[in-house]
Amino acid sequence: MITKSMEKIRATLDGRLAAKGLEENETGLFITDVIRVVSGSPEQNLETIKRQLQLLGWREDYSDYGTVLLIQACYYDS
Repeated sequence: MITKSMEKIRATLDGRLAAKGLEENETGLFITDVIRVVSGSPEQNLETIKRQLQLLGWREDYSDYGTVLLIQACYYDS
């Protein structure tokens, strides 16, 4: 079930990615790649996550700390 707070988090995430220049049709792909990278090794730091995403073809500035946290808030159970 999607809550109002979850909708707000997702809207914030979408706005943040759009402001960084990510196209709407790329958002889902980027989020999926972030989830895969973080799930593969949850203890990695932001620099390692950025490097992994760059290897997958994403620009470094897409993956700042706040964006990664928003993705985690949307797609991981606490």
